[in-house]
Amino acid sequence: MHLKENSPLNRYQWAAKKINEITGDYLKTKNITLFDIGSRDNILKKYISSTEICYKAFDLEPLDESAEVWDIEQPFPYKHPHPQVITMLEIVEHLKNPWICMKNIFETIAPDGYLILTTPNPAWSNSRIDLLKTGYLSCFGKTDLELNHHVFTPWPHIIERLLTDSGFEITEFSTLDGKTNIFDENLKGFSIPIKLAFRLIKKTIESRDAASCGMSYGIIAKRIG
Repeated sequence: MHLKENSPLNRYQWAAKKINEITGDYLKTKNITLFDIGSRDNILKKYISSTEICYKAFDLEPLDESAEVWDIEQPFPYKHPHPQVITMLEIVEHLKNPWICMKNIFETIAPDGYLILTTPNPAWSNSRIDLLKTGYLSCFGKTDLELNHHVFTPWPHIIERLLTDSGFEITEFSTLDGKTNIFDENLKGFSIPIKLAFRLIKKTIESRDAASCGMSYGIIAKRIG
């Protein structure tokens, strides 16, 4: 995959921007249905500006009463119209059987529909340092397994294979959350020299590999056929 950009946006901001871009042409002729998979408390909905988008939320354990239950290891259980857009923000790392889940996503989305996916970035500069310090990548240590159920490490080349195996074509790959800042409001206290050294190491890593910029990354994929 070719890296398009190091976006400073968080996953919700970036997804909302991409939703607007994708649905711009659609909305000239018809309304759009969007399925938000793993919606939790429907936070993405707050970022969607268009009133022409029909937002439907799904989660294994919904936190909002408007969301419907869907375990994506199972086929879609409802008779709703196929959505033109599906979002999966920080979901794939939780999946026990990603290939089964993605097959169900493929069969649910409309032909030529778009999948917007974000996930923690294993190549993040901070993650590389954590691996040297602790033996574990950031977001994928024992605590993340026990508290967050991070059971699948989403290396970009693995996600690429997952999506292409499932019938999707990747159209965009970008990192999210921005590059490391040397100086900001958090650089204070007695630990300034340590923090500064840590940030300089991260900046050095990021200058050599653009894919290491950002805690998460995002992918846009189009269903083929």
